[in-house]
Amino acid sequence: MVRNLIIWFFCLVVLLVSFVWGRQNPIVYLFTVSLTPLPVYLVGRRLGNLAALLLALTVSALIFARQPGLAIIVEYLGFGELLLMGFMLSGLESRDYTADWAIIFTVVALTTLSLLFASLQMFISGVTAREILFQKTLEITEMLTGVFSDGDMASRLQILGVPLDKLKYLIQYLLPALMITNTGLVAWLNVVLARQLLMVLDWGKPEPPLYHWSTPEWLIFPVLVSGFLLLVPVSFVRLVSLNVLLVLSLLYFCQGVAVVAIWFQRYQVPRPLRCIGYPVLLLHPVFLVVIIIGLVDVWLDFRRLHQAVDA
Repeated sequence: MVRNLIIWFFCLVVLLVSFVWGRQNPIVYLFTVSLTPLPVYLVGRRLGNLAALLLALTVSALIFARQPGLAIIVEYLGFGELLLMGFMLSGLESRDYTADWAIIFTVVALTTLSLLFASLQMFISGVTAREILFQKTLEITEMLTGVFSDGDMASRLQILGVPLDKLKYLIQYLLPALMITNTGLVAWLNVVLARQLLMVLDWGKPEPPLYHWSTPEWLIFPVLVSGFLLLVPVSFVRLVSLNVLLVLSLLYFCQGVAVVAIWFQRYQVPRPLRCIGYPVLLLHPVFLVVIIIGLVDVWLDFRRLHQAVDA
């Protein structure tokens, strides 16, 4: 009982410290915000869903107590969404959902909540969807400028091969897909890290490896259709197909990482090199290669998953 309380309070302190520190340093915020669901997820897997819910509510209450008012709720709604993500992931897995389906259901639920909040904001404030997209784009570009504001780097830095001064146009057109893929990538990253921590700390039975991640074979048809629709000389059709392709690319990125993971295991790559190799997969242009590996795996079956089933 005492040990469980220590774990719970330690996770509470980690969340509060990362939140306060992130507010003071944009670079710290960029890295710590993605790991916000991790403490809640670990508490849920170790102590149960009620403890995870209590942790998320306690953190939210303490943050609200520092600066009561509606403004703090709106400003840090994203932080609360990440706390909810950790609770949902642990809750779904405790109900025997596999990790991939827990991630998919969590992304769908959080995306639906975001759309409902945006609709409510449009109804109350009288703003249009275009104005909300412009506002969100401005917030994202301001955050990126704050992170990379070393001298004149904000005007010269290239992110994924795109100059920062042109990035806002891409964000505005691809914002729906970027929100979904960002939510999915954060959920996937936290599940992967949590599984490693659960194994190291010996909390519960070993989890099934995530290198078994495999997208349904029929999903290749929406990819092909969306690719062909990019050739249609209609801007709206191109915009929709590009957003769909970006969302689907996340699924094949996860499958590509699963292929790389089994290669690491097959060739017995030392763990320190794996710790370096996995973050490299997120860098440009390596992540494009990983997506291609995930697509090609549908036909070549690098992991021999289908052969194992047939046998």
